[in-house]
Amino acid sequence: MGVYGIKHKLIIAVTGLLLAALLVFAAIQFTNVSASESITEGEARELIKDRYQGEILNGKKVNSTYLIEMRKDEAFYQIKLSENGGEILSFEKKEQIPNGEQKQLDEEKIKEIIRAEESGELLSMKKMTYKEKPAFEAIVQKDEAKIKITVDALTGEVLSRFAEETKVPVKNLTEEEAIQIALKNEPGEVDDISIEETDSGSYYLVEIEKDDGREAAVQIHAITGTVMSVTWDD
Repeated sequence: MGVYGIKHKLIIAVTGLLLAALLVFAAIQFTNVSASESITEGEARELIKDRYQGEILNGKKVNSTYLIEMRKDEAFYQIKLSENGGEILSFEKKEQIPNGEQKQLDEEKIKEIIRAEESGELLSMKKMTYKEKPAFEAIVQKDEAKIKITVDALTGEVLSRFAEETKVPVKNLTEEEAIQIALKNEPGEVDDISIEETDSGSYYLVEIEKDDGREAAVQIHAITGTVMSVTWDD
């Protein structure tokens, strides 16, 4: 083999090595560019929204990491992703949505929750703070009890329920009502009426003079109006 042939082969080998080196260098550069391609906060928000189909509540950048807050199906999530390429670094579910980000339920919705919780007459309802949470306090009258119900204004959760027994005021018949009942039972002229108290309750005693000269004493229950007895005095 001549000198020319050796030089020709050497040139071809060197050219091949240079081409291979260029390809390796280009591949390395392409990988570095792709890996270091940064995304904006807006792109980070859209990426999370499209991937998880949730409502984005908040977002901020800390160093080279985006922290995105998201709500989905009444749950709250915190997601960390890298600025470089948008890689998901962590996905964490939180207990509840921060108060500042969650809307309060309106009064009509709170009333529906209270009616579902307790049947009875809704006497009052007001906004309040319960253990540092926004809440509604309602008073419901049910039978002989007043029930105080506290509802979380954000989640609708019933936070507390307290029943207080109340005595319904006993209303006696008036003297006029007692007289009318007595006269209906024993017609005549009313001579006297008095109310008596006993361990078993109170009653009216209506004395009526009859046309035949006799006197009837009609005993009437002071609450129900029931004629308890009629006695005669000749």
